[in-house]
Amino acid sequence: MAATPHPLRMTTAGSFWYILGCISFGASYFAKVPVKKAFEEAGLAQMTSAEKFWYILQCIAFGSGYFAKLPVRKALSEMYPAPVPGHGYGGSQGYQQLPEPGSGYPSPVQNYGLPASDPQGLS
Repeated sequence: MAATPHPLRMTTAGSFWYILGCISFGASYFAKVPVKKAFEEAGLAQMTSAEKFWYILQCIAFGSGYFAKLPVRKALSEMYPAPVPGHGYGGSQGYQQLPEPGSGYPSPVQNYGLPASDPQGLS
């Protein structure tokens, strides 16, 4: 699974409905906390101290935080890395193996249109 260097962004409509859900007694925020806990246990996110506090409070309240986390945790445990064309199932290479660069790959110099040698002869 490829990691993104920055968090994924919500759409404008999604942000609007999330804020509206938070205004109504924090329902959207409290629904997010157990999901984030499942992500943290899977190594995909890190909870803030406020989220940890609310998760513990939800667990004290008849285990609601824990039971809300379980379906997400189960779904995460059943996920597989997305196959890359030419790699993975049915191919000769596994998920963790990448092909060795060879003559079929353009060099980075050619790829970006940079000159192949120093134009001023300074090297």
